[in-house]
Amino acid sequence: MRMSMGHLETLVWIARLGSFRAAAARLHLTQPTISMRVRELEAQVGVALFDRRSYRARLTPRGREVVGYAEQILGLADRMTRQSPGRRRLSGPIRLGVADSFALTCLPDLLLQIEKHHPEAQIEVVVDFSANLDAALQRGTLDIAMLTAPTPSPVIHVEKLIDLPLKWVASPRLGLPDRILTPADLRAYPIITNPSPSHLFGTIRGWFAKGRAEPKRLNTCNSLTIMIQLAAAGFGVSLLPVGLLQREIASGKLRALRTRPGIAPHPAWIAYRRDTPGQDLEVICELARPLVHGSVPG
Repeated sequence: MRMSMGHLETLVWIARLGSFRAAAARLHLTQPTISMRVRELEAQVGVALFDRRSYRARLTPRGREVVGYAEQILGLADRMTRQSPGRRRLSGPIRLGVADSFALTCLPDLLLQIEKHHPEAQIEVVVDFSANLDAALQRGTLDIAMLTAPTPSPVIHVEKLIDLPLKWVASPRLGLPDRILTPADLRAYPIITNPSPSHLFGTIRGWFAKGRAEPKRLNTCNSLTIMIQLAAAGFGVSLLPVGLLQREIASGKLRALRTRPGIAPHPAWIAYRRDTPGQDLEVICELARPLVHGSVPG
């Protein structure tokens, strides 16, 4: 049997994900099919590509060399496809990572746009902290992500979408004074934040450190929705993206606090792997840009 794009794609995903099982799940194939493709590819190149003595799918030196060739071939094929008129389509599984702030604002509209223009695409959504999304994107277990702190690399395209202003907020029932508040003023109140390693957690820690203060009670929650509800209930003070708080502030359930030192906005980014076979992920960027600006108020 002659070598095919399917053989090369299988090899690249095994190398990227570190196991035959993960590659099978990514490609929606059975493990026997993945193993058969590897055996056929090894027969074509005439050498073993994986060290069979290792528990993980560890490449041999020749295997690493072949993976490099495979990535180049797949990259050229994708480039040729993208430059062909009428071929900018999305199809099959696309793993999309989304930070909580995006999930609460523009995600529904983005999925509706993808469904409208690319009905053959199958979107697998992962909602997580930006640090975890970035790590997954680097590993290749995500294809594209909307997050606050991406790490650029030669195979990852990174584009800034918008800045997300942050505000300290609290329920009026806490009775905080109507003046400029410092870290020393807030240190005695329960602080509600995402757990480490979230960007929000680091920002809060940094803000208190600038004021040479340490919060007495730092309560963590992995959901921005619940954090907003807890703050509105008077459980504590929270630092949150302003764009998520319009309803609560307008209704008087939450009050935006005047604070010092200032807090830099969180930059929001979209990042995708350039080497995702068969997908023009720039299409999702084009759909996301206007949605983000329309759905995330400043």
